[in-house]
Amino acid sequence: MRIGIDVKHLRKNSAGIKVYLENLLDALQKLDSENTYFLFSPSPISYKLKNENFNLVVTPSKLPGILWQQYELPHYVKDYKIDVFWGPEQTIFLKKLSGVKKVLTVHDFAYRRYPKTMKRSVRTITEHYGSRSILRSDALVCVSDFTAKELSHFFSGIAKEKIHVIDNGIVASIEKEPKAKEDFLLFTGSLEPRKNLKTLLRALEILKEKGYSPKLKIAGPAGWKNKAFRSALENSSIRESVEILGFLSKEKLEHLYATTKAFVFPSLYEGFGLPVLEALNAKARVFTSENSPMQEILGKLGIYFSPESETSLANSLEKLYQNSSLSFYTEKELEERQKILEKYSWENTAKKMLSVFESCARPKS
Repeated sequence: MRIGIDVKHLRKNSAGIKVYLENLLDALQKLDSENTYFLFSPSPISYKLKNENFNLVVTPSKLPGILWQQYELPHYVKDYKIDVFWGPEQTIFLKKLSGVKKVLTVHDFAYRRYPKTMKRSVRTITEHYGSRSILRSDALVCVSDFTAKELSHFFSGIAKEKIHVIDNGIVASIEKEPKAKEDFLLFTGSLEPRKNLKTLLRALEILKEKGYSPKLKIAGPAGWKNKAFRSALENSSIRESVEILGFLSKEKLEHLYATTKAFVFPSLYEGFGLPVLEALNAKARVFTSENSPMQEILGKLGIYFSPESETSLANSLEKLYQNSSLSFYTEKELEERQKILEKYSWENTAKKMLSVFESCARPKS
């Protein structure tokens, strides 16, 4: 089987889909020595290929990524005689190619639920090409049960057998000597409206009014539409206690996860919520949004609040300041944590993804 993959997103120095794609490709390289893979990009990428069956195909183009995908990529897919093509970032070329089956990863429906929190260009591209990609794909991979339900809600005509739930994974950390907890809360992610940082800021202001001294570190890319948050921070009573660190290396991020008093993820909407799994991996206590895929991941190990309510968030965090032992997991909780990490492994993700590729390529009886 000849498998094609759109890897243009690996050109970007960002989190999210890039983390998803890199880790899943790593796992597929370790897993599959039978099929041949072709990774297509309109410009060079730094991703390392370690499996001789994996090939990088750079097709130089002056077109923006989405236009390269739609108008140039199909020609190369045809030339390389691809059997199954995978679009990992919610869009795939719309042109129908004889003998080519399409697999599309669907991450979330933020463009439908919270359109005003997105860049206009990204929202337009996802709405126009993403929706059509869903309708023209042979198999749809949803990263959580939550996203699968969203897919069925917005596209009720999609046959159930086309939908596959394949969770994201985590690279389990090697057990080390536990690090001392420090007096700061941590948030990781892009500075964008959907991450709901203004609500977090207001919740910490409420805690200060109650006599606590909350400190917050924010790690992640600059994001977009963040002027309102930066303005709120500039005028906040806790502005001196908030540190914006920017994009960090994996090693520095792991250190923050391991030493934080607690990880706080107040996102309004996620398709999966990889940061909460990264935090759990480092044994950080997690406070996050209720009725979300994060609750699907963490179960009883998470502490939940309404992301729409600064009071709900403040009340949840107050428990942490009243009881410092809440930063640490009990022995029973650590056992449950281990079960979760074993479930959400990139190896499992890769095995399920390969099964989808094979089922698409298999002739219908």
